[in-house]
Amino acid sequence: MMFTILKRKKKEISQTRLSIPLTVRLSKTRVLSILPVCAFIITTLLMPVVEPATTHAGGGVGASAGSDAPHAAGGNHIKEVVSERFQKKYQKWKAEYLSTKVGQEQWEKYAHSSNFTLTIIMSEEAGRGAGTDQYRWNDSGQLIAATITLGDQADEGFPSPFNYPVTSSLAHTEPFPPISGSILAATKLAHEFGHVIQVGTADARLFQLQNKLIPIYNHILLSNGRNTSDPKLLELAKQMKGTPVEIGQDRELWAESYALSFLRERCPEDGEYKSIFKAIKSAVESYAKEHMDRFR
Repeated sequence: MMFTILKRKKKEISQTRLSIPLTVRLSKTRVLSILPVCAFIITTLLMPVVEPATTHAGGGVGASAGSDAPHAAGGNHIKEVVSERFQKKYQKWKAEYLSTKVGQEQWEKYAHSSNFTLTIIMSEEAGRGAGTDQYRWNDSGQLIAATITLGDQADEGFPSPFNYPVTSSLAHTEPFPPISGSILAATKLAHEFGHVIQVGTADARLFQLQNKLIPIYNHILLSNGRNTSDPKLLELAKQMKGTPVEIGQDRELWAESYALSFLRERCPEDGEYKSIFKAIKSAVESYAKEHMDRFR
C-alpha cells in the first residue's frame, strides 16, 4: 500500500508495497493504453508485506541511520519515530493534517485506542512517497498495529490517476500552480490513515489470504505467457475474490476516499481550489467509475 513517486539513485530499496509511479502527463488515450501494463507491474512487484502477530510493528524501516537519533513523540498509542533533522518538516505536515476536523478525529481515534498501536515513520528512502504496512492482528482477528511511512519529500511529486484519482488531481489546478507543500504531504498522510481504517474494518482472514496468494498468482501469470484464462488463475481469483489488479485498486480507492474527505475540509470548493475538485471528478469518472459512490 505504498506509493513511491521517485526512487533515489543508489538508494533503491526492495519495495514490498503497492507503489505509485511518477505521474507523466499523457493524453487520455495514451494513459488508458498503458494502464493494464502499469497495473500489472505494480501488483506483481510491490504488494504489501503483512507481518505475523509476533513481529514488532516498528521494525525494519526505521529513521535515517547516522548521528540523527530517532525521536519518538506523541505518547499515547501513536508512536512518531522521526529523526531530529526531519522534525520541523514533519510537524508542519502533521499540523496541516490536524487543521481539519476529519484529521483530528482520525488522529484521536488511534491516539486513545488502548488495543491498537500506530507507528508513524519518516523515511529518506521513501522519497516522495508514503505507505502503510507491518499490520498485526491478535488471535481474534482484530487489527492491533500498523506502520505508516512518510517519505522525507512527500510534499513533492504527484502519483498516477489510475489508483489515485484524488491525490493526482492536486497537480491540475490551472490556472493556479499545482498544490504541493504541506497540503500535498497531509493529503498523502490522510490516504495512509485511510488504509489503516479500512484494513481495521476488513475481513482479516481474506486480507491475509489475498496477500499470500497474490505472489503465487503473479508467478503463474508470468510463466504462462500472461494467460489470465488459465484455470489455476481463475481458481486463485475466486479464492481471493478478485484479481491482483482489482484487489490493489479497490484498496487504494478506499484510501483515496479518505484523502478526499481531508481535501474537502481543507480546500473549500471555490476560488483557487475549484479546479482541484473538477479534476478529481474527471479522474474518478475516468479511472474509478464503478466506485463513484465512495467519492460522493
